[in-house]
Amino acid sequence: MQDEPPRESVDEDVGQVAVACVTESVDTATRAMPITRPLWDSDWPIAGLLALAVTLWVLGDRQQAGAHPELVLYGASGLAWYLVGILLIAWVASRASVPRAAYRHSLFLVSACAPPAVLLLWGVSALASEKLYALASLLVPLIGAGVLAWGLRRSTGKHQVPAVWLTLMVAVGFGWLSDALYVWPGVWYSQGAEGTVDYQSVWKDGERLLFEQPDRIDRAVGEIGAREPGRPNAYFVGFAGFGGQKVFAEEIQLASRVIGTKYGSMTRSVRLVNDQRNPRKFPLATASGLRRTLLEVGKRMDRSDDILFLVLSSHGLEGAELTVENGGLPLKQLSGAELADAIRDAGIHWKVVVISACFAGGFIDALKDEYSIVLTAAAADRTSFGCADDRDLTYFGEAFFRDALPDATSLREAFTRARKHIDAREIREGVEPSDPQAFFGSQIEKHMGQLGYPK
Repeated sequence: MQDEPPRESVDEDVGQVAVACVTESVDTATRAMPITRPLWDSDWPIAGLLALAVTLWVLGDRQQAGAHPELVLYGASGLAWYLVGILLIAWVASRASVPRAAYRHSLFLVSACAPPAVLLLWGVSALASEKLYALASLLVPLIGAGVLAWGLRRSTGKHQVPAVWLTLMVAVGFGWLSDALYVWPGVWYSQGAEGTVDYQSVWKDGERLLFEQPDRIDRAVGEIGAREPGRPNAYFVGFAGFGGQKVFAEEIQLASRVIGTKYGSMTRSVRLVNDQRNPRKFPLATASGLRRTLLEVGKRMDRSDDILFLVLSSHGLEGAELTVENGGLPLKQLSGAELADAIRDAGIHWKVVVISACFAGGFIDALKDEYSIVLTAAAADRTSFGCADDRDLTYFGEAFFRDALPDATSLREAFTRARKHIDAREIREGVEPSDPQAFFGSQIEKHMGQLGYPK
């Protein structure tokens, strides 16, 4: 009589047989599935998926717009642009398949990817993390490629790797083109809690508004008061880059008052402000407008003696870029290199630059020298906080301009106090530290003592 095999060996053999049977059954059933599906062969599921994607996008856009938003139908052109993109991507997938897949099938597959893609992008956007948003932007086309590969295999009966790769490249290229053309399918815009803005008239009046800017800047600079002889004078230039939220305009207003009172720049102050509530109150904040302003202010300064206080407040991007946006106006972002060039071309020697924005630490390398102080709300790889629609100041603006600077004996002391306050607040709220940064040139602190201020 033969020995019985060990119990463990029998169980393992039975398990392997079971797995093999299930695998073979699934494979057989999959091969037996018809090439066409009733769900794919009807227009209604496709229309439903696209309608769901548009609805989710509009709801997410409404949530991001904050309190009291206004529906602006001009943004519907952006939605139409992306719907055309879906039709194009599906057409490429169908034409590139060998044998050719039915266009309705490929359109169904691409449309099926749209609602989860919208949910993923809005969900990550709500976390205010540029890195996570970049990761989600990478995952969306990759997941879509996986869905397309599976679907084309079911539609044609063959693997369609070349077709999937070509479709993926077209989709990525379409996304790149959309960014390059500044196509944004937003239909909700925040008014802030302080009034109603007619954004459609701002849009229609945009060309005239931009055309007026050189004259408006020249008039604003022309109103600067005469310098006081016998000592260094302080000059202030403020730049509120993002016009969709009032917090940046309010922060520049406060910075102008505090620095004007403390360092004597009240009559030598120019503010460039993007504010959709009132786009004509100040000259617009644009990259070219800032360059012109600095050139004209520089002509009125004693460049060897006077000190420029330049304060910028906006959303920031990684890689030392400041967001410049005012409704539908065609404005370009402001980079650290452009800012440094504008200051240098204006011949401004002594300067204090304060940047309240996410990733603002990335500007320091472009701006620092022994005649400069550069203070930033966040490190080059960190976000800052407090730019919600219901706030008048960011966390940094509140801690530095409102609480620390008015009674500090120096900018160094004000920054140290503000940073300590911000660190404690972020620990309490359980967010990743913004890590505000400071650079103090070796010559400027001593020179600032000759201002006759602070008060």
